[in-house]
Amino acid sequence: MNAECLMHRRQLLGMLGGSAVLAAGWGADSDAYEAARAGGRLALHEDGTSSLPGEAALDLDDPGSRVRAFVKTSGRLDAGRVIWATRAEVYAFLPPDRLVPAVRVKGCEQQWIRPLSDTEFLSFDSLVSYYCDFESDQVMREFDNPFTGVRNAVRPNISRMTEGREISPRGVVYRVMRRAYPEFYAESDFDVVIRQVGDTVSFQGENRWPDEFIRPPAGSKLSMFARSADLADPDRSTVPANFAGHVLMPFFPWMEMADRPGHLLWHVQGYKITSLEDLDEDYLAAAHADLGDRFEQSPEFDSEPSRFAQRLKAMGRLPD
Repeated sequence: MNAECLMHRRQLLGMLGGSAVLAAGWGADSDAYEAARAGGRLALHEDGTSSLPGEAALDLDDPGSRVRAFVKTSGRLDAGRVIWATRAEVYAFLPPDRLVPAVRVKGCEQQWIRPLSDTEFLSFDSLVSYYCDFESDQVMREFDNPFTGVRNAVRPNISRMTEGREISPRGVVYRVMRRAYPEFYAESDFDVVIRQVGDTVSFQGENRWPDEFIRPPAGSKLSMFARSADLADPDRSTVPANFAGHVLMPFFPWMEMADRPGHLLWHVQGYKITSLEDLDEDYLAAAHADLGDRFEQSPEFDSEPSRFAQRLKAMGRLPD
């Protein structure tokens, strides 16, 4: 897989979250919340927030509580696996003013969470994404490029972060990046923007990368959403969530359009799901064919370093 492609995907998906457009699937606790609101039984707080009777208000000011709320939404507070289904529509911008549908993307990111303390967590992430025909939405291995007239071979994006990602008051950072760029990440902190509006809590942020990893045009932003009642529930270690975001990046290398003006614009959505059976059949067939049993196994136990770590070592950023 092309490393630049990996970086642009990781810019967005390294801070997983949720989309406000999905109202379904919030879970039984959210149903209880709606019933309490309809019956006038909600406890109202001075800051304008509310909670179920007997439930503590959600604390979004304390640094440790902010980290836990983020982990509860993006992952889980206890040890175990979390599954995100991701979808994207990718458009090609061709100057001066054409925005043309290019491809769709189906993906799945599985995270194996390991708590280190109340406010420190490790996540071992496996991301597998496939490009799909824009019209049929089916996984494709070749792309008839309408912009060049060439048939391009298409490979999946497979990223298994063997070294893990740390989530703590020091930030959301891939451990291998902190090793490779200690000075760059020395002052990192948990700078996710968290807002509560009514019953919804949003998390907005993006990963920080050294300049040498960014090839303009490049940019991304992600917003993740969960219900405040779910987050405030001390009996829940994980909550329903979803996200939406955008990515701005150059044309895919496999499109063979590096000499052409323009760029790609992604609209991305993610859905926190409870079973791989919620994924499309063509996606599951492709993922199992390409990865076999590894598709459902944590990268922590892979026998080789991640491709990202291998690239950093080739750059001389990691010791032998």
